[in-house]
Amino acid sequence: MKNPKPQISIAEPCSQSWDEMGIKNGHNFCEACSKSVIDFTGYTNAEIIKTLANSSTEVCGRLTKTQINQLNYHLVVAPANKNWMKYLGVVAIGASIFMQTANAAQVKPKTEIVKSINPNKDNIKPTTVNKINGYVLGEDKKPLSGIRLIIPNTKYYAITDKEGRYEIVFKNGLDPKNNALVVQSARYAATMILNFSREKQVNLILKKEDFMIVGKIAYTPDQGNKIL
Repeated sequence: MKNPKPQISIAEPCSQSWDEMGIKNGHNFCEACSKSVIDFTGYTNAEIIKTLANSSTEVCGRLTKTQINQLNYHLVVAPANKNWMKYLGVVAIGASIFMQTANAAQVKPKTEIVKSINPNKDNIKPTTVNKINGYVLGEDKKPLSGIRLIIPNTKYYAITDKEGRYEIVFKNGLDPKNNALVVQSARYAATMILNFSREKQVNLILKKEDFMIVGKIAYTPDQGNKIL
């Protein structure tokens, strides 16, 4: 009999309001079950698996449906006929959860990916701006206020104003490789590729297609490949 394959799911989503949760030890804290809830929306696939595998207790977290699909794709489909942990190590190298969408050919994520256009790929210049700004709009092209945006692997973030405008100033510099702007919202999930050659970015249009799921994460690892 074959060993069970790795699977990740949230069988019973939590009904508690994410926005009304308090903060404890750097994470949202659910008073109903007295547990910390990890926001995995800015984690890589490898970071999520490592957190779940190394935890001695149940893990409550927040992910999008797209993330769960991508995680199961990389755990089950991609590493077929390979050593699972070696594959996971490859995934860990600078891979963003959202940026891996292009490689997951069999998974059709609902997350909107908006790319800035670089008309001359052979003439890529180093970062020349010390800040970026732009607008976040809904499908009706109306501004969305209160939307939190982050640049993963950095401390930079912004929250849109009533006009849907955001601005991020790179006070401590920025590695051009960290060029993803990720939406952190209970209503939306999207990523935009930043263009560091100019301050004004393309408008980010959000659709209510992919939503966040909060709850106890069920993780069934492959017993034949344990994580040390």
